[in-house]
Amino acid sequence: MAVSGHGWWRKGTCSKDRAVVYNCLYEWYTDNSWRQKACSPRKTLRPYTGSGDRTVARKNCDNTVQTSWRNHVDVDVVGEGDTSEWPYRQAEVNCRVF
Repeated sequence: MAVSGHGWWRKGTCSKDRAVVYNCLYEWYTDNSWRQKACSPRKTLRPYTGSGDRTVARKNCDNTVQTSWRNHVDVDVVGEGDTSEWPYRQAEVNCRVF
């Protein structure tokens, strides 16, 4: 069993049609910290259309204890400035890594 997260981007108001995207998975620890467990490779992608054109970070589970996970995505549109924010989604997953 493994936990995984995906990264992609939507064009929105950007004038360019390529972005460098990667995503990282973070596991919640009982000391109130998030610890990075896996990151995808950086990929230059077209805007997401529903299939393909995404990055994947994956980490094998050590057991099936329910744990909080976050998937942070970083998008840098080629040739355009952007903010430094890292949007994320959080979920409870039956996967714990040591």
